[in-house]
This record gives sequence, structure tokens and C-alpha cells, in this order.
Amino acid sequence: MEIIFREMHHTYDETAMGHKIWFPDSVESDVISATANCNGFTPLIAITKRYGWNLELIKRASAQCNQRGDIAVLDHLSPKLLLVPSTKGKMEANFLVTDLINASNAIAADVLNFTHYGFIQSRLAVAEITSILKILLDPKTSSSIRVVVWDIDSRFKRKMISIWDGQRALTTGKPTKFAEPKPIHPPHQSLR
Repeated sequence: MEIIFREMHHTYDETAMGHKIWFPDSVESDVISATANCNGFTPLIAITKRYGWNLELIKRASAQCNQRGDIAVLDHLSPKLLLVPSTKGKMEANFLVTDLINASNAIAADVLNFTHYGFIQSRLAVAEITSILKILLDPKTSSSIRVVVWDIDSRFKRKMISIWDGQRALTTGKPTKFAEPKPIHPPHQSLR
């Protein structure tokens, strides 16, 4: 499984207000995984608007996902959507990432856009991310996922690089160099 980091830049308004307004296509992805949070201007709402999905359906599915505490699969959407219960960075993610891999296998996901860390409101959930990477990088992990496009909030890029380098070194037994992610800029923002 290859992991490609996609750096997500945000508009001033998004960061100042804490509202995610836009979502860029990950054209190669056939499945998106997003946190089941429809309260306000969240990444899931931005994704829903980007693809023109039925907002009431997404809200109902998110509520059920959080109530049950496991992955919700919406495989009739295009791209397919996997909703992950909100952890607020406070729980160990082993069960959820394993459940996410199982759900991905069930729908034969090839390229998964992992959006959970593309817009961070407070702090980076280091323990949670380390737990996720440990499972994804484990050679024993069996999955239909060929590529994970992992969205990174550009404000936390350095910390994510540190986590990635540390986990890759533990997995491979030797230091690795982080490949710079390709930045994604919001519309109407200078690329300079």
C-alpha cells in the first residue's frame, strides 16, 4: 500500500472562522473516507457540497455512524464514501482503522482519499496518527487499497513529517526521508 500525502492549504476565512468551505477533487480516488461530523462547516459538509450529495442522507448516515461507533459505507455515491465515527483525537484508532480497511476491502477500494487530517481545528492527534500509520504500514495488513491519498493540513506539515519519518523508521528498521507533498491551493489564492 502506497501512501501519498496531499498538503491542504486553507483560505484566511477558513482558518480564522474554523469553517471548511471548499474541498478539492482527488480525481484518482474511487473512495473517500471522512469523519462523520455534520455540525457546521466541516470537511464532510464541504465534500458533500463538492459532489452534490444529498445533505439529509449524509446527516442521517453520520448520526447512525457515531451512534454505532463503527464505519458507515455509502457505496451508492460517486465516489464511494466511508464515514468514520468522530474520535476528537481522544481515542486509540486501532479498531477504527481496522474497520476502515475491512470496509474498503468489502467495496474493493483501490485509491482511498483519507481526509481526516486535512483541516485541523486545534492540535494534531499524534497518538492517533501514529496508531493509524502503524497499521497501514504493517506488511501483514491485507487490503484492496493500492494507494492512500492522505490529506495533511499545511499548518501541521512539519509535525506530520516527523510522525511519518518516525513510524517509517520503526517499520523498515532504517531512517527514511519524507517526500514533499504536493500542495493543493484553494481557489482564487495566489500560488506564489
